[in-house]
Amino acid sequence: MAPDPCSIASEWLAALTTALGSADAHAVANLFLPNGWLRDVLVFSWDVRSLEGRVNIASYLTNRLSEAQVGEVILNETAELTPRTVMIPAISEVGVELAFTFECRHGHGRAYARLLPDPDSDGAYKALSLFTELSDLARHEEVSTLPLRDDLTGIPGRDMQQEFEEWVQEVETKPYVLIVGAGQTGLHMAARFKQMDIPALVIERHPRIGDSWRNRYRALTLHTIRRHHTMLYQPYPSNWPVYTPGGKLADWLELYAATQDLVVWTSAEIMGRPVYDHAAHTWDITVIREGFEVRLRPAHIVLATGTLGEPNVPDVPHMELFRGRVLHSAEFVSGTAFAGQRAVVVGAGNSAIDICQDLVLRGAGAVTMVQRSSTCVMSRDYVAGMQRMGFPEDIPLDVADFKWASMPLGLLKKLMIKDEQAAWDSQRELHDKLRKGGVRLNMGPEGQGIYLQVMERGGGYWLDKGGADMIADGEIKVRSGVSPQKFTEKALVLSDGTELEADIVIFATGYVNMREVNTELFGEEVIGQTDEVYGIDCEGEIKGSYRPSGFPGLWFATGDFYVSRTMSKTLAIQLKAIQLGILKHDGRREGAVNSL
Repeated sequence: MAPDPCSIASEWLAALTTALGSADAHAVANLFLPNGWLRDVLVFSWDVRSLEGRVNIASYLTNRLSEAQVGEVILNETAELTPRTVMIPAISEVGVELAFTFECRHGHGRAYARLLPDPDSDGAYKALSLFTELSDLARHEEVSTLPLRDDLTGIPGRDMQQEFEEWVQEVETKPYVLIVGAGQTGLHMAARFKQMDIPALVIERHPRIGDSWRNRYRALTLHTIRRHHTMLYQPYPSNWPVYTPGGKLADWLELYAATQDLVVWTSAEIMGRPVYDHAAHTWDITVIREGFEVRLRPAHIVLATGTLGEPNVPDVPHMELFRGRVLHSAEFVSGTAFAGQRAVVVGAGNSAIDICQDLVLRGAGAVTMVQRSSTCVMSRDYVAGMQRMGFPEDIPLDVADFKWASMPLGLLKKLMIKDEQAAWDSQRELHDKLRKGGVRLNMGPEGQGIYLQVMERGGGYWLDKGGADMIADGEIKVRSGVSPQKFTEKALVLSDGTELEADIVIFATGYVNMREVNTELFGEEVIGQTDEVYGIDCEGEIKGSYRPSGFPGLWFATGDFYVSRTMSKTLAIQLKAIQLGILKHDGRREGAVNSL
């Protein structure tokens, strides 16, 4: 008999409601499978945590349940979130998914659970995963329309435009938050903060919003589908390309800032070293804007300068002797300038294969990729199919984001490792072409696949869109398992002693971590107190991002479009709670204190 998802969901939720009401941490933990996961975002602590196993879940909830005051638990029966049966990937078991809302000490919450029958409990359904999230602060909810743009007051003579201009002036002179960087992450932060009445000023060192994309190589297109890289609040037109060109995205970001009424200063950079006043809880910071100095005192600085910082160029001996050109991939514009020339591309990630393909298509005389270590390669079309399942067009993006966020990355990693062989099998034809050309392959260091590789490393992978064919046909030569050792006048010498004669050498060797880049600006005495930034911690959460960094008033915003789109709310709630006096902390994750 097929399981009845509504009755299973209701029974489990009733038991959870009872356990929460009695503040019984062990009773809550026993509603999980022995290896079940709890992912909690700001409900039971002012942190983002993922816990595996009943013991860890009970330990986390002990002494927190009564303080969280979770109640008014209601099963969500809307069309997109009503209980349903689902095949859990990798373990091939039919489970039940459900969503519910609740009230808690600080506001409104929502949750999403995946249930499976527990063979140790006579088949009773227990949670494989439960995601709990503080979705809004009580009486300070996120508004649904642009502030000062929708006059519903009916007050005679009200001048909305004047009020908006006065608001802009207030933000420019007394920002509560200074956001550094006007790429998609910084703009996501600013848009979310605006809807939550958090005055935020964005500064961008380039002359135009979007220049961080506009100035990259012309052949660049995003490797994710448009639904995945949609901006917060503002969907693309229905005829938008599936894979957005970099230049087109740049223009969209510029339009986004205008339509979302964001206050952005371009050609603006921090001058000198920001100083934090521990007594006043504000920064003393000077910004150079189009040549003029402006002094600001924000309470918080959010660094959204890009997960990847400055270009990382290996220090290869005798580079100055080389008569050809040496570039980093960040400087590469188009292969047109190198028609007929011998090109060597060092690296084997997304940028490397994009550049190799562009060089071939633009008529380079010879193209060689130097692959220093093995790479995780999957077909872009295959990954797009997976993304369409996670971010379907027929449900609201907020719902898709909510469901995607409900899967703890630590659990996803275990499921992907368990399903590693299926991943290899799905890519057999592609991988045969790559191996023919000498490419060394992996499915992640532990077999976790490409998505976790992105989250853990931010490199070491590529999504293939024709490069494998060029490699199999010999149009792109591959030297694998070697690294650059030195330059001569005419060649790059590899670690096996062979020489690659070249006219142009392009290092597609990644970027320095943004934490290191900001050390020069803030000083080691500040950055040295912050946690590592990006990658996945032992619980499966993104390191050092969207939660206290280790230094008061300093926050890092990282990750892809989906991450910044969703986690902007997590950061906004924390900043709003501090602004309202609900939350106090010393900048450390463990230093958060409820003050009301």
